[in-house]
Amino acid sequence: MRLAPVLVIILFAAGCGRKAEQSPSIAPSVPPAANAQASPDGGQVNPPAAPAPDAKADELAKVLAELTQVLRKYSFEHQRLPKSFNEVVAAGYVKDMPQAPSGKKFEIDPKTVQVVLVKQ
Repeated sequence: MRLAPVLVIILFAAGCGRKAEQSPSIAPSVPPAANAQASPDGGQVNPPAAPAPDAKADELAKVLAELTQVLRKYSFEHQRLPKSFNEVVAAGYVKDMPQAPSGKKFEIDPKTVQVVLVKQ
């Protein structure tokens, strides 16, 4: 049983060294106002970029990432997954529990060990 935490640390460390592939940036051949690249014959190659996600979605993603990090710390230190996220809060790992959006609640996905939003 002592091998499991060591294995988790090794896998985590191995994943930290990887770098995402980056494609070279290419300047669009049309003015930025057009919001799309054009082919030499004038046809559209790429559709216009989708609008940037709103600040609420960014903030929610940040909250979910932080709660997931806390969940994984709890799981590592207690050598088990909690039955609910309330167990993590009761253990003092979260000082101020954020409010879930209306009609949703925070749950634990046991397969990915992540905090996710589900319908109430």
